[in-house]
Amino acid sequence: MAITTSDLVRFISDFERRMAPLERAADEAWWNLATSGTNEAREAFVRAGKEYNGLFSDQNEYMTLRGWYENLEVLESPLLQRQVEVLYRAFAERQGDEEILGRIEELEAEANAIYGNHRSVVRDREMGENEVRELLRTSADQDLRRETWEASKSVGRAVEGTVRELARLRNRLAREQGYANHYARSLELQEIEAPELARIMGLLESATDAPFRELKRDIDTKLGLKFGVDAVMPWHLSGLFFQRATDIAGIDLDRYFEEEDLEDLTRRTFDALGLDVRGVISSSDLYEREGKNQHAFCARLGREYPYDVRVLANVRPDAYWMDAMLHEFGHAVYDRHVNPRLPYLLRTYAHANTTEAIALMMGALVDDPGWLRSVAGANRERLDRDSDKLAAHRRADRMILTRLVLVMYHFEQALYADPDSAELNSVWWDLVERLLFVDRPPGRDEPDWAAVIHVAVAPVYYHNYMLGELISAQLRNYLESHITRGPFYQNEVAGRYLLESFFGPGARENWRDTVLRATGEPLNSGYFVKSLG
Repeated sequence: MAITTSDLVRFISDFERRMAPLERAADEAWWNLATSGTNEAREAFVRAGKEYNGLFSDQNEYMTLRGWYENLEVLESPLLQRQVEVLYRAFAERQGDEEILGRIEELEAEANAIYGNHRSVVRDREMGENEVRELLRTSADQDLRRETWEASKSVGRAVEGTVRELARLRNRLAREQGYANHYARSLELQEIEAPELARIMGLLESATDAPFRELKRDIDTKLGLKFGVDAVMPWHLSGLFFQRATDIAGIDLDRYFEEEDLEDLTRRTFDALGLDVRGVISSSDLYEREGKNQHAFCARLGREYPYDVRVLANVRPDAYWMDAMLHEFGHAVYDRHVNPRLPYLLRTYAHANTTEAIALMMGALVDDPGWLRSVAGANRERLDRDSDKLAAHRRADRMILTRLVLVMYHFEQALYADPDSAELNSVWWDLVERLLFVDRPPGRDEPDWAAVIHVAVAPVYYHNYMLGELISAQLRNYLESHITRGPFYQNEVAGRYLLESFFGPGARENWRDTVLRATGEPLNSGYFVKSLG
């Protein structure tokens, strides 16, 4: 080794001091772009991103760090080993030609602005995503539904060229580092083994194929009768990508929330766990307006304590946004409660899939009868009438998400295998037909895949939702069978356990060890598969 362990400790400490202000500035720039969508915010986002990436451009530092990474066993401290692992991956992710890295920043900012500012135009009227969802949920006018669904996909056409160029540039950087493409590089840098992921995805496809086919057949039968059609098309479904279970006849979850204050329900939910989210709510941006990102996410700005955690949403009083609020504030409580005494580099979640696990576990409460009664104050008689339908909704929602993740898993591999392929539109619909059993509209040849924001600005991420579902099912089972002996969401003991065993340790260990320590066993997909029965 060219430097001693004490030199390494000093290097990491010095790097953290340089990193902290630039990371904070990049996070703030992203928040400002998402909440405003202005050209000025986009330019600031690009500048901040380039400055942050510049931190990792020193080749001598990279090669020195790589040497330590390849010889971790000589480091006696597990905490120091983990810091080297995390910092090495941060460097590796940002290696390559500075012009290409800068161009990627510009294109991602451009894509973010397009998604944020785009509105569907239907019969000469602009509609935001909330309006599109509401129309597809309620309208009986088939022509209007089709026009609205098609308009909702027009953002794909607007951003297709940007997404393809991003994929080409990401591939160039990956191949310079010896990877087949960006997809392969991303999995390795995410500490995910491609064969293991393929095995999990294959298992889930097999486990859901027959029951999902039956579910979709039932949905199509009911929608066919409702609309008087022989062939159910995408615009007959309640959802932009058929990603939710709102087509299950006989249950309208929105009824439970149409007169509720979703902020208050969110506070009460986390209060019951002993997890206060009032500070996050006060610094968040929760309601829709022009120019703002139309989706929902949680952001933590920097890693300095006290943590600055915020949620962006576009809340309306319905089940979709109740789920989103519980989901995003699930991310938030994780971010807020990482142990601040950890080294700077480790003051974050163990992995994207562990924070998704908490978010998904919280969002799933939206159709949980116990939560609806104890926190949302739902009428017991209504819940008794709806109990079977709520159970069917939960099962369907999980299967639909699984099948959508499978679509994204296979599609992004095709995208990065050949970003210039003229067949990508067809590849998308081939997967949608095979895995979601949704028929493509006759003659449709549009880049509907590019309407999924993750493809542009959160690439090779969707599998983390699925891994998060598996971890969530396993964690909830452990909480309710070993910690609370009952519903976790009604017990502060569950909150304390999560603080100590899941949130607090941050990134001091990899995600597999986090799951093993917090649940007593390695990742086991059986808990999730059982929930589909």
